[in-house]
Amino acid sequence: MLTNLTSPLWWKDASLRAVYTALAVVVPYLGATLITDVPWLTVLSVGVLGFIASLATSLAGLPEVEGVDLPWWLAAVERTAKTFAQSLAAGLVGAALLTDVDWGVVLQAAALSALLSLVRLILATLPYDPTTHVLDATYEVVESADVPPITKP
Repeated sequence: MLTNLTSPLWWKDASLRAVYTALAVVVPYLGATLITDVPWLTVLSVGVLGFIASLATSLAGLPEVEGVDLPWWLAAVERTAKTFAQSLAAGLVGAALLTDVDWGVVLQAAALSALLSLVRLILATLPYDPTTHVLDATYEVVESADVPPITKP
């Protein structure tokens, strides 16, 4: 864990992931400010707490830094679950008791944050140039006495 704190690569990747998490956490609350009476200080607070929570969970390990090659689906489940939990924790800001929490807003924001994280992961894994993955169909010339030759069109 201490080696992570001294690694510039870890800080770069952890900070980038924390910014993405903070954005994913803040976006649902921005929408909530239009519908309900969510104070702007709350929106700012959940963004900062989402950033801090992401850095804290990154201490446990970042697959991109450690060179862990997870299957895509497992990386997606892990990332969305972490974002949901980080958003849920950030949504508890300002509540003295659990009964003070507006659970409808917090759970909806956490679910939307997880969805945004999944969409970002999908977009990040799409190929930059989709035409490079198209197979080039080639035809071979077959010569036989019984079969007429097949040539390229």
